[in-house]
This record gives sequence, C-alpha cells and structure tokens, in this order.
Amino acid sequence: MIKTKLILVDGIIGSGKSTTAQYLARQMKKNRIKTKWHFEVEKDHPLLQIEKNKDESDEDHSKRVLVEYPQKWIDFVNKIKDDEYIYIVESYLLQNVLMYPHFLNDLDRQTIKEYSHKLFEISRCLNPVLIHLYQRDVNKSLRLTWLRRSEEWKLKLIRENEQTPYCKNRNLKDEVGIIQLWQDFSNFTLDLFKEYNYRKLQIENSEQDWINYRKRILTFLDLENFEEKLFFSSFRNFCAHYLCKSTVIHIHEENDRLCIDSSWLNLKLFLIPVLENEFEIEGYPTAVKFHICENTGKILLNITENRDLGAFMDGNEAVEYAPYVLCENKLRQFCGEYWCKADKLERKLYVRDGKLYYWRDDTSESQLDPITDTQFMMINHGDNRIDFKLVDGKWQFTFDVKGEKPTHSLFLRKEENTEKEKEKTE
Repeated sequence: MIKTKLILVDGIIGSGKSTTAQYLARQMKKNRIKTKWHFEVEKDHPLLQIEKNKDESDEDHSKRVLVEYPQKWIDFVNKIKDDEYIYIVESYLLQNVLMYPHFLNDLDRQTIKEYSHKLFEISRCLNPVLIHLYQRDVNKSLRLTWLRRSEEWKLKLIRENEQTPYCKNRNLKDEVGIIQLWQDFSNFTLDLFKEYNYRKLQIENSEQDWINYRKRILTFLDLENFEEKLFFSSFRNFCAHYLCKSTVIHIHEENDRLCIDSSWLNLKLFLIPVLENEFEIEGYPTAVKFHICENTGKILLNITENRDLGAFMDGNEAVEYAPYVLCENKLRQFCGEYWCKADKLERKLYVRDGKLYYWRDDTSESQLDPITDTQFMMINHGDNRIDFKLVDGKWQFTFDVKGEKPTHSLFLRKEENTEKEKEKTE
C-alpha cells in the first residue's frame, strides 16, 4: 500500500462517501492493515464541526470557526501520527468543513480556499490522500438521493438550507433552489480539487459502476483486491418482517443482495455478510446478527452500533412477526383532516405509496402500521397507538401515548373538503 496515515473520502450528500469508506476499511482489514474508520455522524468524531452559538450571527460563527477549528485538526494529527493505524475520514475536508458553515454563510470563496489549504498543511506530515466522488449532473444525483431517503429528510434539508445567507442572498428556494446551491458547491470543490498538491483521485460516479470505481480506488492505493461474495442462498432464511417496540424492519432479497428496509433508518440499505449469520449495514458502522429463539423457534435480529451514533435500535432485539396488511382502499377511508379540541391540534391523514401517514406539519410526518382493521401503531414513536371508531358515519380516532407522561387524545373528523383531500392523498 502507498505510504499514508490518512485517507480522506469526500463529495456532496449522496455521493457514496460512507459506502466507499466502509468498503476501504474492509479491504484494508483483509490486507492485514490496521485501520480505523471515522464515520461521518459518530457522536465523538475528533473533527466534529464547531456549532453556532444561540445568539451568534452567521458571519461571527464563520469568523470564530476559521480561528478555532484548525486546532481540532492539530489535535487529531498529533494524536494519530505515531500510532500503528491508518485512518479513513469521510466528509471532513469538503462537505462538513467548507460547506458547513462557510459556503452556506456566503463567505468569500478565496477565503474558503485558503482555509482549506491551511488544514491540509496541518495534516501534511500524515501524507494524506484524497478520494473525491462527484457527479456532473447534481440535479439528477440529488433527486435520486431524495428518493432513497425519506420525504421528511428531504424537507428538513430544504428548510435548513433555505435559511442560510447563501440561499437568501440569491433567493434560492424549494427543490430547484437547493439543487442549485449544491451544484454551486460541487463546482467550487471541483475547482478546489485542482489546486490540491497531494495525492488525489477523482471519480465521476454518475453511472453507478461501483465495481469499476472500487478497482480504481484499490489500484490508486496499491491494495490487493479481495473479492466479496455478497449473497448465498441460505440468506433467504432471514427474509422476514421483524418488530422491535414500534420499529418495523423488513429483511428481503433484492438484486441478489440481502436488503434491510426499516422505518428506523428511513431508507433501504444492503447488508454485507461478515459471517454466516452476521452482517454489516452498508454505509453504516452497524452490525446485524440473526439467531433462532430456542423457546419459540422464531428468528431474532440484533442490531449493534460499532460507534456511538445514538440510534434508537442500538442493543435492542427484534423478533420475527407476520405484519397485518390492509389494502390501499381500506387505508383511504381514514384519510382527511382531524381536530383535537382539548389540545387544540390539527392533524391530517393521507396515503402515499400504499402506506398511511400521520401529518403534523410540512416537515413532520409518521408512518402508521396496521395492527387490526382499525388500530395502528406509529412507527418510530415508542408505543404510540391510534384507534379508529366510526361514529354517526364519520371516523374519529383516539391517540394514546405511553411513557413517563401518558396522554389520551380524541380527534374528530373535520368537515371534509373533498377536492383538497383528494389532491393530498394523490
């Protein structure tokens, strides 16, 4: 392998940074190279960005980060420079260091470039290498990312980006405006990449030809390629629905891969086999293990984070179960606007992609999973339950929240605006 202590993997959101970093960590382990991978969102990341103070302006925040953040790089370099590991770090050269906060704060671009070069100089003693993943068509790339992730995630990204100085100064709004923001940042990083004077590899990955991309990366790093067999027929034994608290996990086969589709993750991801009954979630430092319950004979699923991510599922056990299924026509009978007089709350229910959703506002919704013909559990919200009842020809429901502060709320159907409801459900 080439001489380096630090491999940087970067690109915009959805470009494949985490999946690539994880793949490299596996390949380096098979090459018997001691490796540590710092996942982008782990809680105690050594290069975590400095957050904005409550009453701090965007301009003052950027000024403070320019002064204070390089010390994090100095501390990180001093800590690892003499140990025996090679470190893989994703997103902490471009996206999480330049985009947040400086590019979004509309800082002068030359200042951002000089700042980036300063960070590189700090790490020069590690002989860093950069793998930059990008797409020429950011519009297509970002829309594909939105499809893979949840609607709630997309709306949150749009809302947060719209409030930044960069977007406000250019009147960038909604999907089109945010796509333009990320296209601008991508163009900026492509220019910056040309200025970096250390070992680097740039991959345009719009074709999603990951077999070829990975070969190029391994050749660049001078690593032996250990081929991975990703599916065996015995894996079909694990295909089922699993339930942990109110989190539904669906394990199924797709494109000769084992796939995990979970309300906990809000997206669909593939599983990478480690042992016969143990897997990694692709792109996440998270282990999935299956075993048989001796008492019931049902398959149990354990999810364990290999890093502190603070996720709901860590350490919990999910049990195989048969989901209750309602057709879309039956789900649509519950669609409409509801009002809770006691709590002064308005809620909407609608169907999307064959699933019933509970709407709070334009940035918050929850999927409802049927338990019976009229009872539902709220995905990812503990033991919350919704129970429908038909009264005088109109549906109403009770919303029960369990926990330290249990509540019991009654929601009545509002007078229907047929055209508006039809538009929402479609």
